[in-house]
Amino acid sequence: MPAQQTLAPMQPAPAVAALGATSPSAALPVNSAVPAAAPAANTNGYTHTIAGGESLYTIARRYDVTTQAIVQANGLSSPDKIVVGQQIIIPGRSDLIRTPSSPTVQMASTAPAAGNLTLPNTRPAEAGAPVAQVATTPAPAPVQAAPAQAAPVQVATAPAAEPVMSGNDKFGWPVSGRVITDFAASRGTGINIDVPEGSAVKAAENGTVIYVGSGVEGYGNLVLIRHPNGYVSAYAHLKDMGVAKGTNVNRGDSIGTVGATGSVSRPQLHFELRKGATPVDPVPLLAS
Repeated sequence: MPAQQTLAPMQPAPAVAALGATSPSAALPVNSAVPAAAPAANTNGYTHTIAGGESLYTIARRYDVTTQAIVQANGLSSPDKIVVGQQIIIPGRSDLIRTPSSPTVQMASTAPAAGNLTLPNTRPAEAGAPVAQVATTPAPAPVQAAPAQAAPVQVATAPAAEPVMSGNDKFGWPVSGRVITDFAASRGTGINIDVPEGSAVKAAENGTVIYVGSGVEGYGNLVLIRHPNGYVSAYAHLKDMGVAKGTNVNRGDSIGTVGATGSVSRPQLHFELRKGATPVDPVPLLAS
């Protein structure tokens, strides 16, 4: 009778390694992952580096905090006094800070904020645990698998062409009405135009819709459009929003209607033009 073969105990399986990630390039506003984490200046916040085209209200929306909270955490004199490349603290988001004891997984995403990724619950095998059982009965006959069905052919769709400028020298007025708050009175953010409720709001120039929502404090229903010449236009206090994020629009297209949402008490349109992250007086840039 042959001697019984002894199986060597299985070594503990290595722990699951953290997935590596590289920091995405900053651009605005593009659909990108949350920037790679860096040690924050305080223990209650996360450091964000301002990219071209970003503003405090889009950054606040991205991290689910208020604009005022960012201003206070960074000691800013005004929410508009920021520059590209500046590092700011995102208060209350210490959960985004990478620590040696808790590796994170970073994945590219088109959502405004990155979601949590849970790794499979994998445990190493215990040393000395039985690895396999020696078969004492004949192995069953192989089962013939059914032939695989041919996978359906997917036709790739061409991405939407990037918009180009309409050829006009200046932006078009989004509505027709009287300016009731000028750039200086708005503390250097934009202008407010007195318009009847329900009036159509039009895109000031060709571009791509980069935000549709009501998450920016005080702005109510808000639409942001990025234009090919580097400007971003904002349309706030809307009653209805008639476009979706990612949509390309042409100059004069209706994007919503005038309302009184947010911090205003009567129907009006708050309109802004920003060159990158810097607000500018829109009136000289609008067609007469």
